Amino acid sequence: MGRPKGSKNKPKVTTSAPSTFSAVKPHTAAEMKEWYASNEQNTQNAFKQIRDVTKSSRQTTLNSYSKDNVISYLQNITSNENNLRNLSRYLFYRSQVYFRLIMYNATMFDLNARTVIPSYDPTKANNPQKMLKAYYESLQWLERMNLQHALLPSLINNFIEDVFYGCCWIDETGIFILPLPPEQCKIRGQYYSGDFAFSVNMSYYKKYEYLIEYLGEPLASMYKAYGGNSVNQWQPMPDEYAFCTKYRMESWETICPPYSGLFIDLIGLLNLADIQSVADEQQIYKIITAEIPRLQGTDIPDDWAVDINTALQYYRRLEDSLPDYVGSVITPIPLDVLSFSEDQTTDTTRIQNATKEVLNTSGGAQILNSSTISGAEAFRSATKADTELAISSLLGQIQGWTNRMLSYLVSTPAKVKFFEVSAYTKDAFKESLQKDLNYGFVSALAINSLNGFSELDTLALNFLEKDVLKLNEKFTPYATASTQSGDNEGGAPEKSDTEISDEGSKTKDDGKNQ
Repeated sequence: MGRPKGSKNKPKVTTSAPSTFSAVKPHTAAEMKEWYASNEQNTQNAFKQIRDVTKSSRQTTLNSYSKDNVISYLQNITSNENNLRNLSRYLFYRSQVYFRLIMYNATMFDLNARTVIPSYDPTKANNPQKMLKAYYESLQWLERMNLQHALLPSLINNFIEDVFYGCCWIDETGIFILPLPPEQCKIRGQYYSGDFAFSVNMSYYKKYEYLIEYLGEPLASMYKAYGGNSVNQWQPMPDEYAFCTKYRMESWETICPPYSGLFIDLIGLLNLADIQSVADEQQIYKIITAEIPRLQGTDIPDDWAVDINTALQYYRRLEDSLPDYVGSVITPIPLDVLSFSEDQTTDTTRIQNATKEVLNTSGGAQILNSSTISGAEAFRSATKADTELAISSLLGQIQGWTNRMLSYLVSTPAKVKFFEVSAYTKDAFKESLQKDLNYGFVSALAINSLNGFSELDTLALNFLEKDVLKLNEKFTPYATASTQSGDNEGGAPEKSDTEISDEGSKTKDDGKNQ
């Protein structure tokens, strides 16, 4: 399953599916997505655990990760790949600063900001109908893939763990990417498209055969090829199903969370916040002391002015009436109230400063610390720098993977090119494209993709408005700030001649607009 009938390239697997799985009817991508959503609690151990990670005995408390632990992990990254990955997952759920940093970068991508270019050979006679058919098929598959929504989980995991491994199914119902446990996957190479090929340790799935049976190809064939032999336990994920992206591209062998350099500071920030929470409780805590009077003029220590049992009865009544944050003692010392309140300003300022330092040190979250940015130009420069840092390594891999998938789905696929923009920078980029229209460059579809409309949406709306509803004949366009001279049918009505009393001369305003 996963590829339409008649596609150019069928999924290539190592061997045929085992007999125990051969009778399983393939599921659609939509059915698998629904199944995974309703069975995530049962499948997260078999595939990828991303929820409730703090329930692990090693990750229950912050004390599990001291600064000394982090230093030792970073001194030998290769041997502590899993420790660093688990720590990053823990901080993602434990630290609000780290959560904001990860989500800020992961949501920087705008995969709707793209242009789709049909196959064209200037040295040959290009058939318009064939080009249009291939272009339409490519747009259809892009609509089904819905990349902006489908790839967000993988992008989040890229910034948490560095590498995301997934098994991807695409069909007429949509797309489903099954996250695989990074502990059981290894990068084995890189495609011509820039994304990565990987292998999966199929021996891990001995106890999860029922899931392999449900999911079918390609996992069924991979498990069959493994056959219980440890020599064959690492099976390559077939090209047509492989989805693997890596943020740190400088080395395939080194797997390290992108913001591992902040872990020591984040641990310190969490420790500081925990200390402050204890201090906040002490601010309202008080102790009331009750005095038992003694007889005057006597040197006997226990010569009380009231019966001790009577005093204790009244004290117990006082003790029962006090709230939890007020303690009490009975003593021969004069009555007093003890308070533990101190000035909180210093501790609060210390946490704020530490948070700013973490964001500043990250080098890619200037907007999250926007108090340090003053002026519109500084804001634009900061967003541009943040965008480049976030998307530079991953966007090319996603673009390559998308075009590689289209090559399996369409006989003569169009080429997808994503613009290197984010929600913060696409308006300026769109303005530059609009200026290019004045020079005859074709970019109408690209401009509307930045408005959130897919290519098919733009073509359909244009056909509806001009050919079906004929709105261009029923409505008079407004004059815009971008005007050109010359006659323009269907434009705004010409203005009447006006006289301008400047040095007694008369001029005419032709009022002709684009």
